[in-house]
Amino acid sequence: MDEGLFGKAAQERAVADVETEMARLCELLAEGLPLGLGEGREMVGGAMSEFLVEFFETVRDKGSRPGVKGMVTLPLLVHAAETGDPPGPARVIAVIHLLWWAAARHLDDLTDAPGAPSPGGAAAGAKVLAALAVGSHLPARLIADLPVTGGVRAALGDELSRGWLDAVDGQLRDLTGPAPAATPASVLRGYEGKTGAPYAMAAASAACLAGADRPRVDGWRSFGRALGVLRQLVNDQRDLASGRHEDLANGTATYLLVHLLTSLPAARRREALALHAAARHSRSAQAELTAWMLDGEVVASYADSVAPLVARAHGLLDTLGGEPGCLRELHGLLDETTGRMPGFRLAVA
Repeated sequence: MDEGLFGKAAQERAVADVETEMARLCELLAEGLPLGLGEGREMVGGAMSEFLVEFFETVRDKGSRPGVKGMVTLPLLVHAAETGDPPGPARVIAVIHLLWWAAARHLDDLTDAPGAPSPGGAAAGAKVLAALAVGSHLPARLIADLPVTGGVRAALGDELSRGWLDAVDGQLRDLTGPAPAATPASVLRGYEGKTGAPYAMAAASAACLAGADRPRVDGWRSFGRALGVLRQLVNDQRDLASGRHEDLANGTATYLLVHLLTSLPAARRREALALHAAARHSRSAQAELTAWMLDGEVVASYADSVAPLVARAHGLLDTLGGEPGCLRELHGLLDETTGRMPGFRLAVA
């Protein structure tokens, strides 16, 4: 196989192809032509189109382009790793993955983002309906229109449903898990759902589409989940580094915060928890607690605790095997992700 297919330039072309597919989908929706539903649905189609345009504008404004690239390239590389062929057929899985995140990010913002529309208002209600259509029912239509066997179509539908249920479970854990009661293990369990589940869905769906058997689909699902957890750890760090401090304002028990809490003696732990409570409304408390979390010794021990998660993800890839060029790129995707974690390079150097 031409190794150039899996180089950085080829990946950029693949991302551009998927973005073109998304733009075409938006145009169809704006014209009131949801796939497989016929004409005359201007309201739902237009709402979904506007929703997706807003999502990509937000991605651009927040500098999330590298994250979108990872969302797209994961299923393409998994499919090609299984088949040894160009990953074009998996573009639909990449589109579904993006649709999932467009819906999930908005639903997440409605629960905790500053300045979000009032949950009881008409604007919020319209966005919730559009999110449900974009994240669940539009992907179902895309799957229904695929030229595949009934068995493959059923397997893809199962992965979509599984991904949503696992992600909702993780998000509920995130919303209801108070920092004083959280443990590193409980936080990671939530991460396996809220961010691990959609990546698991994308990887497993690509393997299904490639004709992989059940054990290999299960293996790719595990790898996707592991990658998603690592990406959530990066998101936590980006929130601190950007100064947005959305997690602190929401009272979220992130892995880095809980790691800090478990490393402190009782008196200092109580002080940190008081800061965490104040940080929901105080910028100064946010800044002080951030300094605690990004202290050199805390970051170094945090990186040590994350290293086994990274090693496990690489080990899953080595066990799965597949087309060598794809596996190298997938290992590279892991390295690119972990390279953005605080202190990780220092810890593994």
